[in-house]
Amino acid sequence: MFFYLTGGTDSWGQKVNKFPKKTDPLHVKVELFDQLMRGNHWNEGAIMQHVIFPPAGLERPIVGSQADCLDPTSEMLAAYSHKYALTKDPKDRDIANQIFEAVLKLEKVTGVPGLVARSFNQTDEPLWHEEVLWYHEWHKSTSLSGYRWLGDLSSDKFTSICYGIGTFWELCADDDYKLKAAGLLDRFMGRVIDDNFKLTDLDGKMTMWGNFCPDLPHQPLNSLKMLMGLKVAHRLTGKERYNAAYHMLIDRYHYDDEQLKAKMLFPAEWRNVGDDYHAARSLYMLMRYEKDRNLLNKYRMSLNRHWEDWKTIDFDWESNIWFIMVYGVLTGEDIWTEERKKAIKDMWGFERQTREFKIPMKGGGTKTVKSEEEGTAAAMIRNYWFGRYYGLIDPKW
Repeated sequence: MFFYLTGGTDSWGQKVNKFPKKTDPLHVKVELFDQLMRGNHWNEGAIMQHVIFPPAGLERPIVGSQADCLDPTSEMLAAYSHKYALTKDPKDRDIANQIFEAVLKLEKVTGVPGLVARSFNQTDEPLWHEEVLWYHEWHKSTSLSGYRWLGDLSSDKFTSICYGIGTFWELCADDDYKLKAAGLLDRFMGRVIDDNFKLTDLDGKMTMWGNFCPDLPHQPLNSLKMLMGLKVAHRLTGKERYNAAYHMLIDRYHYDDEQLKAKMLFPAEWRNVGDDYHAARSLYMLMRYEKDRNLLNKYRMSLNRHWEDWKTIDFDWESNIWFIMVYGVLTGEDIWTEERKKAIKDMWGFERQTREFKIPMKGGGTKTVKSEEEGTAAAMIRNYWFGRYYGLIDPKW
């Protein structure tokens, strides 16, 4: 059954409207995009990847595609963790804490310890985007009254959870939040191990893209992601079960060899920049935590394989320049050409656009509504503070 929006259709949704100019200095662009993200995309600390404003949306930023909301949420969590590590400003730590609390809520809303939602909305009834902007995986929360949540977690969101929580724990969290972060990752990764290295949903079945299982054929990239997740979980919790699982997957199932093929190089048209992003986050966490030289050599070989593509990559996607940053941080090599520096200075968030949306009606049929919408600038903001933290970006830029 379809539900049409009945409230907020004549109210404004854009709480922040000041956009930077492309000629502005980088630090000005980042500050203004940060204000846009926290003003227009902030859903109780979670960061909406895509927001549709009234009349098709609501004043609250909960209407839009939400399948990937864990990505910008983890990016903003990492951004403010790097920022706090640099500034030591309590305000930056407080924002990071609020974003982390939203990740905790993504678990709480499901009612199952260790099961994390893709996104959540405070609403008593289904919203129109649930029917048309993703497949039917929205649930009414049994643990938080008046909430709905999106299920079917995927391997890329697994990466976002481990990367975001791990970075927060490492750079920003105080003692209390370190315990909270370790506890959440323990419940999440413990559930994955208990389900034989699979992401399972509310029904106990493996999700569509949740296969890390050693007993099932899976992508080499998922071997890399799982090794990263276990390494981060062991670092945060200190529990031997994660170290034992890590080495079991290496010794018995050769995940360390499988991950060497995480990057598809040939044919060139099969290369996938989204997969590169998951690999970059995984290698960034894994290579800094691993101490075994033999394993480090294998992870460096995987990084080198990615570099074969990255060293000539076009900077037409917000995270492409971050691949270069990660490679430089992990290797210590001086790879900063003028073209790459310019790509950093030219980083951009999004343009606000106007589109027509076909909204399902209760009685059947659709209604066409024209509204403004915004995408996400979270990766750009993360790129900036990551670069500032590692001394790759001049504050004057």
